[in-house]
Amino acid sequence: MLDPETHELLARVASMYYEQDMTQNEIADELGISRVKVYRLLRDSRSRGVVQISIDWPIKRDAALEQALAEAFGLDEALVLRTALDQPLPMLRQLGYLGARYLESLLKDISSLAICLGRSTFEVINAIRPDLQAHIRIVQAIGSMPYPREEYDSSMLARQLAQKLGGQVVYLNSPLMADTAHAAQVIRSQRNIQHALTMASSADIALLGIGNLDPQTSGFIREGFLTEDELAAFAVDGAVGDLAWRIFTQQGAIFPCDFNERVIGISLEDLRRIPTTVAVAAGSAKVPAMVGALRLGVINVLCTDDKTAGALLHFIQR
Repeated sequence: MLDPETHELLARVASMYYEQDMTQNEIADELGISRVKVYRLLRDSRSRGVVQISIDWPIKRDAALEQALAEAFGLDEALVLRTALDQPLPMLRQLGYLGARYLESLLKDISSLAICLGRSTFEVINAIRPDLQAHIRIVQAIGSMPYPREEYDSSMLARQLAQKLGGQVVYLNSPLMADTAHAAQVIRSQRNIQHALTMASSADIALLGIGNLDPQTSGFIREGFLTEDELAAFAVDGAVGDLAWRIFTQQGAIFPCDFNERVIGISLEDLRRIPTTVAVAAGSAKVPAMVGALRLGVINVLCTDDKTAGALLHFIQR
């Protein structure tokens, strides 16, 4: 049983995060504690029953657009959310529910799942129901980075999903980026890194998002891996987005650059070998990147919304 002082602290932090919509950084500043401490308090507030979340939003899908997308891009399956004007949830969160229900339907038939990083991956994992005991292996498929909101990082996401499913985690104990391509090669040659990457490439399912090269939202710029000028130069030369942090072109080819050689994580070649690779993405700004990503031949299940699906079909018919 919680003592009153601990209960009060957990309830206060949970209220600030869930009810007042404060970020973990804002809570840390307000209470004079570290962000890591805030994260642990939020985790404890849920595991110890101070916060209990139960949401079952109805999900409506557009079968016609799903069939059209699957045929246009050679997908095994397309999941298209039918949007509604009166839906109070943000779009990406709705897609998280759709993606989570899809993954839950597959859990009984798989033994391992590889995950990358990012907001869309977070939303899917966050929407996975906590009462499922699938006991599958969760593999961190890409190295870690210091996200402003650390719950979007691959190691945190792997841990969260394993806790929900009662499974074990295989961590990729590496930074996301090395300083040079040679340094990346040295890191990948280490036994524990090789083991994690082998586990990732042999997973039954991979879950990831699709990034574009918008300088306002780019993690490449935010984390100091690229400057705005470098990112702009990539775009001029034909780069449109990234998948598992590998930059690619609109034609579905890996973009030739030193940056791709410095990433520590599952390769696009290894992703192609995974039987089911699920990508979650939406938004008009991401359409060119999504087209390029789908042309890579890596993704075989796409989770998106009806407006983005229509835009994708229009884009390739121009």
